[in-house]
Amino acid sequence: MRSLSPQPRCASLITALTRIGCVLFVAFILAYGAYAQQTSDAGSEQRLFALINQERVKAGLPPLLYDERLSLAARKHTEFMVHEDSLSHQLDGEEPLQLRVSDEHVRCDHDGENIALDSDLEVAHSMLMQSPHHRDNILGPQFNAVGIGIVKSDELIYVTEDFAHVLPDYSELEADTVAQRAIDEYAKSQAVPVPVRKPRPQLKQMACDMALDDQLASQKAGTLPGVSTAVAWNASDLEKLPSNLKRLLAQPLISGYSLGVCFAPSVTHPGGLYWLVMVIY
Repeated sequence: MRSLSPQPRCASLITALTRIGCVLFVAFILAYGAYAQQTSDAGSEQRLFALINQERVKAGLPPLLYDERLSLAARKHTEFMVHEDSLSHQLDGEEPLQLRVSDEHVRCDHDGENIALDSDLEVAHSMLMQSPHHRDNILGPQFNAVGIGIVKSDELIYVTEDFAHVLPDYSELEADTVAQRAIDEYAKSQAVPVPVRKPRPQLKQMACDMALDDQLASQKAGTLPGVSTAVAWNASDLEKLPSNLKRLLAQPLISGYSLGVCFAPSVTHPGGLYWLVMVIY
């Protein structure tokens, strides 16, 4: 059995470190007995969820949705912290938050995390609210969902709060439809005719290839027969078009266009993004 030096304990012991916009803050490690009794606590998770939303409502913000997938990521991290007797955002051998969230099939463009340790749930929440970085996560207007993982270990409560701006989980067909609709609606807003879309199946593969290469590349699409202009972009929100494409759509596209859409991870976007390539004739 591993021998640990005695650790002083007080009635209220808390450390909470925050990741905001996928940035990992400094980890503080706290050691306790290697064989503490642990139990997950779904009731406390729901109590903490209610406390978080009470704070948001008081601040004039919309309440967060409770996302079970985020909660799975949070619980796994909490259990890992208890197992390692440590309080950290990323333990040895563990993936960063963005990948932990992605592993639970959550598509998001912002994420953040609070972790805490205390003997009392309400005190832990109060201390988080008194810390600027943790308060910023709880009251973050960029987030629309949260998952919570709480594990009791002896008299202590380990807490993980995983926040995210969760995006719609489109199928391939739905994503393609949303992208086309965004193009059509922008053309209408500019009082020009809605351009005609022409089939060009290879554009989808070109979009996926950009993710594999981890870079935007419209040159190959621009060499296709009959193409006058090619535009490539990536996005977490398919309804937001890049400025260079908007300039093109402000003029009538008499000969029409073709579009390829692919959702895929890349080296710099391990959680995945939509990669798009459009050609104009």
